Amino acid sequence: MRLVKSFGINRFSTFIHHVSVLLLLYNIYLTLKLLKANSSIKTDCIKENSNTSFFHLTLSTGRWDSRRMVKTYDNVILADQKQSGMVCLATQCSVDRLTSIVELANNWNGPISTAIYVAGEELYYIQDYIRFLRRCYQSVRQTVTFHLALPANKFPQSSQSGFETDQLSCHQDPSVVLSNLMKQLPESLRRWKIRMPYPQNHLRNLARLNCQTHYSLVTDIDIIPSINSAVLLNNFLSERPKCLKCVYVLPTYEVHKSAIPPKNVTELTKLKSAGLARYFHMEVFKLNQMPTNFVMFEKSSKKHEGLHISHKVPKYQLYYEPFYVSLNNVPSYDERFIGYGYTRNSQVYEMFAAKYQFEVLANIFTFQHNFASQKKKSNYREMQYAENLALFTKFKKEIAARYLLSHYL
Repeated sequence: MRLVKSFGINRFSTFIHHVSVLLLLYNIYLTLKLLKANSSIKTDCIKENSNTSFFHLTLSTGRWDSRRMVKTYDNVILADQKQSGMVCLATQCSVDRLTSIVELANNWNGPISTAIYVAGEELYYIQDYIRFLRRCYQSVRQTVTFHLALPANKFPQSSQSGFETDQLSCHQDPSVVLSNLMKQLPESLRRWKIRMPYPQNHLRNLARLNCQTHYSLVTDIDIIPSINSAVLLNNFLSERPKCLKCVYVLPTYEVHKSAIPPKNVTELTKLKSAGLARYFHMEVFKLNQMPTNFVMFEKSSKKHEGLHISHKVPKYQLYYEPFYVSLNNVPSYDERFIGYGYTRNSQVYEMFAAKYQFEVLANIFTFQHNFASQKKKSNYREMQYAENLALFTKFKKEIAARYLLSHYL
C-alpha cells in the first residue's frame, strides 16, 4: 500500500516538474516576443517623431499652389466630432493669432475648419500649442479641424521645438501660453515674419474647401460669432428652400477690449450706446461695411425675434467685404492677391458680377475685440498695398470680360 502511494506521489511530482518547465519556456517565449515588439515600436516612434510628430503630415507631400509659393496640408489634426449640420465656419490665421480659437469655438458651437500659416520652426511650436488647446478645451478638441500652409522658402530646419506644453496647467491663460511659445522662436525667423507677404486668400480657400457641410462662413480668426451661431444658422438654413445665389451677411462690429462680450443684439446695442461698440472698420475704412446698413439690422432685430432676413443689400458698392454664409459654389479667393489689401473685396466684387444676392440677417452678428485705428503702415505693407491695388485694377477688367459686364466700377 505504501509502495503504491509513493509511486503515485512520484508520478505527480514528475508531472508538476514538466508543467513548470513548460511554463518557464512559455514565459521566456512571451518575454522575447514582447521585447521584440517593444523594439519595433521604439523604432517606429523615432521615425514618426522625425517625420510627422503630432501632426498627420509628411513635409515631402502636400499640395503646391499654382505658382509654387505656398504648400498646403489638409486635415493635419481632425476634430473628434465628425462635421455635421448645415454650416461650417472656415477661418485662417498666422501662428501668433491662434489664441482666438478658444472663444470662437465656444461661441460658434459647430464644426470649424482652421487654416494656419506656419513658417520654419513655427511648425513644431504650433504643434505644442495645439496639443495644449486640445487637452484643455473640449470645444476645440471636438469641433476644430486644423490645416497648414507653409511658404516655399521657409521650411523648418530642426525637428522639434524644445518646448513642451504637456505639463502645463489648463488654468493658464491660452494667450500667455502662446506668447511664451513665440518667445522661443529664432530671432531671424521673427524678423523675417515682419516683412513676409501673408497669403490670406490661400488660407481662406484651404479652410473653406475643407468644410464638409453645404454652407460655410469664412472669417478671420479674430472675428467672433455671437453665441450659438451655428445652431441658429442650422435651423434657419434647414427651413429655407435652397437658393443657389443667395448669401447671408452677418453684420460685424468692433467691441472695445474692456467690454464684456455681448451675448445678443440687445447687449450689443447697449454697448454701442455706451461708446464700447461700433461698426466694423468705421474709423479706418467706412466703405468696407457701409452697404450692410447697420441701422436697418438693429431695427429689425429689435422688432422681430429669432433669426430672419432683415433686408437685402440693394446694390454693390466698391470695396464692400462683409462676412457671410454661402453655399460652397461661390468663387474662390484669387490667390494672386498676397499680403495687405484687396484680398477679400476682390472676391466679393466677383460675386456681385456673377449676380449673387446679399441678404442681411437679423439677431445674429460677429464682432472683433478691438477698436481699429489709423496707423502708419510699414514700408512692406505700403508696397503690398500698392501691388495689390494695381492687380485689383487689372482684376476688375478680367471680371468684366468674364461676366460680360458693360462697365466696371
